[in-house]
Amino acid sequence: MKKYDIALFDLDGTLSESGEGILECVRMIFQEMERPMPDEEEIRRFIGPPMYESLKRVGFNHEDAQTGVEIYKRNFIKTGIYKNKVYEGIPQVLQQLKAAGVRLGVASTKYQKFTDRIIRMLELDDYFDVIGGSTSLTGETDSGQVPRHNKIDVMHYVIDSLTETGNERIVMIGDTRYDADGAAKVGTDLIGCLFGYGTEQELREYYTIGTPLFAAEPQDILPLILRNY
Repeated sequence: MKKYDIALFDLDGTLSESGEGILECVRMIFQEMERPMPDEEEIRRFIGPPMYESLKRVGFNHEDAQTGVEIYKRNFIKTGIYKNKVYEGIPQVLQQLKAAGVRLGVASTKYQKFTDRIIRMLELDDYFDVIGGSTSLTGETDSGQVPRHNKIDVMHYVIDSLTETGNERIVMIGDTRYDADGAAKVGTDLIGCLFGYGTEQELREYYTIGTPLFAAEPQDILPLILRNY
C-alpha cells in the first residue's frame, strides 16, 4: 500500500552525486572574473540554490551575477555535467516506486536543459512522469510565461503537471534547506536525504510545518513511501 501517491525528487545530492562538477565550475567563475576565491566552506554552499542567488549572496551585483551564471553554464556544459554519478541504489528505488504506482517527478533548481540532460545521461528518464527545472535567472522572463526561479516555483510546476488535487499524499525528497523550505511552503511532507550535501539540523530547521522523515541511504526511501515494503 502506498503512503504517498506522488514523490518529487531533488537532483543534486538526492538522485546524483554532483558536487565535484558543480564546485569545479563555481571556481572557474571566480578565476575568469578575477574575483577573490571564497573559502571551501563558502564554495560548498553553492550546491543546492540557484547559481544567481549564490553569487548575490557572496557580494556580486546583478550584472556580475548574470555574467557569473553564463560562465558557469558554459563550463558546466563542457565538463561539469559529465561528473554526475547516480547514487548506488537509486535506480532500484525508482523502479519499485513506479511499479507500485507512485507518480514520480524531478523538482530541481538546476536549469531545465541541464536537468533534462543529466536525467537522460544517468538513464533515469523512464522513471519520471515530469522533469522540472529552473527557467529563469532572476525571476524575470521575456516570453510572458510564468518563470520557474526557485524550489517553490519548480515544485508547484511539477505538482500541477501531475495532479489537480491537494498535497496531502505528496512528498518532497531532498537533501538541503532549499528542499525543506520548499516542502514547508508548498505544504508537502519531506524525506530528508542524509547521504546528500545538507545536514539533518538544517532539514529540521527549515521544514517548519512538521517533522521530516529521514533516509540515511537511498534504499531507506522505499519503506517511507510504501507502507508495507
